[in-house]
Amino acid sequence: MSVDSVDSHKRFRAEQKFGFSLLADTEFKVSTQYSGIIENFKASKRTTFIIDKAGYIRAIDTEVNTKTHGEDVVALLKEVLPKVEVGQTAPDFIAVDGNGETHQLSEVYQNKNVVLAFYPRDFGRG
Repeated sequence: MSVDSVDSHKRFRAEQKFGFSLLADTEFKVSTQYSGIIENFKASKRTTFIIDKAGYIRAIDTEVNTKTHGEDVVALLKEVLPKVEVGQTAPDFIAVDGNGETHQLSEVYQNKNVVLAFYPRDFGRG
């Protein structure tokens, strides 16, 4: 996300062949709330947030190095993502099923045993 225009983001996404969307914060609302604004340049401060699907901020990187940023984010993800070990309590999460219904693990396992099976999306809806 940056304060650049939507068209600028579309061009950059195409040039870089990104497989994900870029968000344009042209009114500075998100930048003001999350990273702050550099007034002299009318730009947001360069900051990376890792936010999980449940909306929890897992990490904040305020020392972004553009040359190593990709590798830095991968290392940060490995550091902050929950690691599940046998015998541990499972981390709580929210997931959406194939019918679009939302389920939270902590609400399900209180009533019964739960089996989580992960498989590639290519094999069907899930």
